[in-house]
Amino acid sequence: MKPAPRVVLVVAALVLASLVLSACGPNATPIPPAPPTSLPPTSAPTSAPAVGSAGAGSLTIKGLVDKPLTLSEKDLHGMTVAAITAEQPKVGSQNFTGVRFSDLMAAASVQSAAAALVMTGSDGYSATIDLATLKGCTDCMVAFTNTPGSFLAVMPNQPGKLWVKDLVTLEFK
Repeated sequence: MKPAPRVVLVVAALVLASLVLSACGPNATPIPPAPPTSLPPTSAPTSAPAVGSAGAGSLTIKGLVDKPLTLSEKDLHGMTVAAITAEQPKVGSQNFTGVRFSDLMAAASVQSAAAALVMTGSDGYSATIDLATLKGCTDCMVAFTNTPGSFLAVMPNQPGKLWVKDLVTLEFK
């Protein structure tokens, strides 16, 4: 007697399902727990921001400065925060909130020998602007983004290459 085609399909499906499920059994390699992603809280600065440790979500200011700084997003929010509307290249008019470069330069005490600023993103991309141009740009800022700990160099009326995303380092040279 020949088995019904429906029975053969059901048996084949059960065999296939048991093979798939057996691969998920106790012989599977366990996945280790993920490391903690949060950083310990830092206290907000009362006047000038404190020097912190470099890490995810921080902005380092170094080079020809009297006070090298490593600022968290919380540190930056503790400074004078400004809101502007600017034309972002390739996107158009956008609203931005952040800390003006002039305030960051004052907090780090940029030395008179500095002639340029090199801005570097987390991907290694960097752009350089001469200090005279930066000082003339009153609305240029390090802006907060929708991603916590990620910053954008907002450079109104400057070339698009200066709008460095995921900004991590400001080096005065």
